[in-house]
Amino acid sequence: MIDHYFQRADVLIRLQSGPVGPYLPGFLSALEQRRFSHDTIRRYVRGADTLCRWLDGQGIALVEANQKHIEAYVCHYVRLPDKRYIQGRLSKAASSLPRIATLLGEQGILCGSVPLSKTEVWLARFDNHLMRVHGISRNSRDNYVRYARRLIQSLQTNDPDWSMLNAQHIANFVCGEAAKLKSGSGCHLLAAAVRAVLRFLVAEGALPPNLDRAIPVIRLWQHVSLPQHFSTEELEQILETCRTATVGRLRDACIVLIMARLGMRAGEVRQLKLEDIDWIEGVIRVRLGKSRRERTLPLLEDIGMLLSAYLQQERPASAEQSIFLTSLPPYRPLAWSTAISRISGRILKEAGLEGPRLGAHRLRHSVATQLVRCGSSFKDIADLLGHKSMRSTGIYAKLDQRSLEQVALPWPGGVR
Repeated sequence: MIDHYFQRADVLIRLQSGPVGPYLPGFLSALEQRRFSHDTIRRYVRGADTLCRWLDGQGIALVEANQKHIEAYVCHYVRLPDKRYIQGRLSKAASSLPRIATLLGEQGILCGSVPLSKTEVWLARFDNHLMRVHGISRNSRDNYVRYARRLIQSLQTNDPDWSMLNAQHIANFVCGEAAKLKSGSGCHLLAAAVRAVLRFLVAEGALPPNLDRAIPVIRLWQHVSLPQHFSTEELEQILETCRTATVGRLRDACIVLIMARLGMRAGEVRQLKLEDIDWIEGVIRVRLGKSRRERTLPLLEDIGMLLSAYLQQERPASAEQSIFLTSLPPYRPLAWSTAISRISGRILKEAGLEGPRLGAHRLRHSVATQLVRCGSSFKDIADLLGHKSMRSTGIYAKLDQRSLEQVALPWPGGVR
């Protein structure tokens, strides 16, 4: 089995004669069952061999190796320079060790995982609090945890030392992070995340109350700009590119077609499951949206045809219920909404569109814009897009130029 991945005789002898040699058949079988790619299996086998040789060199029996031993092995790796991390980041080989250890643990050796640091334990507790107490969605929690981790890193300590956190540090952190952002909505997300961290720490008794007042006020002027959208001609180019997609591009085309025709959010498309498509009734049930409310959308003919082609011709066989899976093994649901944005970017580029901010949300704006210009009511648009408040839908009123011309007042002093 191993000669399928390594052809050189000296490499085969080295692997089979090493400490991990007796466990290689089971280890390889576990990797293949999880449908890892050929290159990943090679990398994991080399990583397992290096780890077991290091343990053997330290005089540690493989069956007695524990979490502390694996942590010591990780620490001996030289960290790569990265301004995002105070101590630098681990190499690709080192970052794979937790999974390698887990797989080796299934063979009866090693403990199976690298112990979590105090920072990771606290972040996991914070994430659980956001989910259970506030019911925040996965994507929002990921953003909150990301800023929480940066706040801890700004304290320049290995473990969270909240005694160092004061009003001035909070203000400086928010201002520094806001300077990296381009949009007002991103700044509001930053402020909300830091506020959630501070209130959680107050609830735990780690900080005194009212420190969240140190977060600078971020002004976001509503309706100051027009929603970015595609013209009718550009939208037709996108639809045509999706409808003529061939095997190998069906998944990407189907994702973009759903957003371009129904205005679904990237996260909603990512979380679609097989049971959400009712082929008999001809509807798509969106169960998990930003508003946390279920809604039903029509399964349009072109969407149904392309989705059927993807499921029958391209989607890999998998027990996963998510409709859209990764294109490389092990086949899993798409983990992040940013994957949908990257997919959208590829299709839009293929359709001949260029320019800044060509992403999934622009397709959503385009659907709403077309509906407004066709005379659809704002209530119908809000129901389609899943808006909780009509104020969210109101931004598209600025795009209905014909109606605005009828109510526009003359400019004082005459025509200008």
